[in-house]
Amino acid sequence: MYWIESEMEQLGTWEARVEMMDENIDALEILSHDSDKHWGIIKKWMIKANIDIPEIAPHGLPRHVFDFEGLSKEEMFKNIMKYEMLAMNVYKDIKNANSDVIKELFPSEKDAFEFLTEIEQLIKEEQKHADICKKQIGGFAKIKY
Repeated sequence: MYWIESEMEQLGTWEARVEMMDENIDALEILSHDSDKHWGIIKKWMIKANIDIPEIAPHGLPRHVFDFEGLSKEEMFKNIMKYEMLAMNVYKDIKNANSDVIKELFPSEKDAFEFLTEIEQLIKEEQKHADICKKQIGGFAKIKY
């Protein structure tokens, strides 16, 4: 998730910004700002859990995902939305992880509670991002949850 938030979502919003120029700047600003905030949250918890911060893309994730050249605004937001939905679903999986795993990573009850609270907030914000993308697409979009 660190890599998706710090690299992939940022690349997507910047690539879309280059292609759309002044159109939809407000929506892209929200997505970019929140993604920046999210990777900071993930980094904080990785450090607390003594997990190394990745310097390269995890195996299986491409380094550059977005090529928006020639795509319509709707197609660009549809592609961005896929990663917003991926992030939301992964955060849901983390929230629903076995409580023993959470306790092992964060032995302090306070830390475990704060971690799960922040993961819940990330879920809400990723849903907000998907909703922003849907609005830019023009309503309903077929994306598997």
